[in-house]
Amino acid sequence: MGTLGILILASAAFATSTVSAILGMAGGISLLAIMTLLMPPATIIPVHGAVQLVSNLTRTFAFRKHVHWPIFARFAVPAVLGVCFSTWTWSGDKLEWFKPIIGVFILVFLFWRHRKPKLRNLPMWIYAPLGLAAGFLAIWVGATGPFLAPFFLRDDFPKERVIATKALTQSWLHFLKLPAFLSLGFNYRGEAELLAVLLVCVVAGTYFGKRLLGKIEEAAFVFYFEMVLGCIGLFLIAGPFL
Repeated sequence: MGTLGILILASAAFATSTVSAILGMAGGISLLAIMTLLMPPATIIPVHGAVQLVSNLTRTFAFRKHVHWPIFARFAVPAVLGVCFSTWTWSGDKLEWFKPIIGVFILVFLFWRHRKPKLRNLPMWIYAPLGLAAGFLAIWVGATGPFLAPFFLRDDFPKERVIATKALTQSWLHFLKLPAFLSLGFNYRGEAELLAVLLVCVVAGTYFGKRLLGKIEEAAFVFYFEMVLGCIGLFLIAGPFL
């Protein structure tokens, strides 16, 4: 990759991690889309996973006082099982056809969130099957943030807890992807230069976004969270036709 391509990806890494620090989402899938335009297909998801691991770990650390550990405790082990199963079934392809299904799920969830307020505080047990599903999708789809996001926008979670807890679960998924892709033969050392640049940018973007988050009120955070999530849902549905 040339210098211009690296500069574009570095700028994108900073900008998208800033967005994720403010909203807790949208950064990962946006960075994935930009990588698709500039990188060889075989390297996109493994490199994206490594970058997002650092981005989410940084976000988790920055908001560490707000992590809701009971959710992670239910999510973690099923996620391992999901990643193991997806690695076993990996064919080198991506589940492009599944992305519109995630988009429809997001829009339906947002609709019923307003029609059925009880959906705003889901029972704790649901995060176990969520971990299993997200673990499977982490390998095949890449960016699982839009799929996870609706489950963390709870009425009993302030904006910092939404961001911190979701970041921790995504950190775990991206961590599990590293040995998965190593077992599938991906060579991370060959992408060391690009990774070093992108990792510095996502750390810087995370802390910049955290400073901006403090200026956003809770009601505004929920509004923008739902609006961006809805836009992502529409994008996932329309993606195959674009």
